[in-house]
Amino acid sequence: PELKVADLAERLGSAEHKVSRAITQVLGERNFNQLVNRHRIAHACRLLEAHPARSVLEISLDSGFASLGPFNRAFKAALGCTPSVYRAARRSAVG
Repeated sequence: PELKVADLAERLGSAEHKVSRAITQVLGERNFNQLVNRHRIAHACRLLEAHPARSVLEISLDSGFASLGPFNRAFKAALGCTPSVYRAARRSAVG
């Protein structure tokens, strides 16, 4: 949850403004947080499908979200449904 663009820049050995520019211009993301959330949500989708007995809260925390509210909002903004609806739809598609 505490990951910042400065952390990524340091890890890459690059200036923060260069990393931010690459995220927006090369990767086409709106900003660093959107990039991170996209990856967190993709991870959450895999967990929701692979671990149907785990709670949505556990999956949100394991995916790097600090709490359930921001996770639900980011998930719905990205996929158009809540994590619970996503899980139910995937279950019925498989089953």
